[in-house]
Amino acid sequence: MKNIVKIDFNWNRPPAAIAADYAGDEAQLFLANEAKKLMTSYVPSLSGESGSSLSGNVRVYVESGKGIVHYLSPYASYQYRGKVMVSKRPGVKGSAKKVLQPEKSLNYTKFQHPLATSHWDQAMMTARGGDLVKALQNYVEGKK
Repeated sequence: MKNIVKIDFNWNRPPAAIAADYAGDEAQLFLANEAKKLMTSYVPSLSGESGSSLSGNVRVYVESGKGIVHYLSPYASYQYRGKVMVSKRPGVKGSAKKVLQPEKSLNYTKFQHPLATSHWDQAMMTARGGDLVKALQNYVEGKK
């Protein structure tokens, strides 16, 4: 009869650091893509669908050894900050330079997307960080 030892493994370092140590850019790209997928539920969307313009206009890549999830829409930064931004020139719409209104927060209830929030990466890590770590663990172990 063989003795079988089962070990539970808990990561004591951030997933990105582990990915860098074990598989370099390939693991960083995997981690960034997985994070993007998990963050989609928390990204504001006017239609209430996760594939709408903000979450659908994303580029994932590796730069300087780190996985990057880059939201490309021009309004992504103020949606992420969760603060209202207004045109420097009132009445001018479109690509006019905008300024932050730190005292005014965005109201995400209008987005018809129950988990929509600012700082969606942090919300995802709070709610689904364990899933991200598990996906990376499976990737590193070759289970994909």
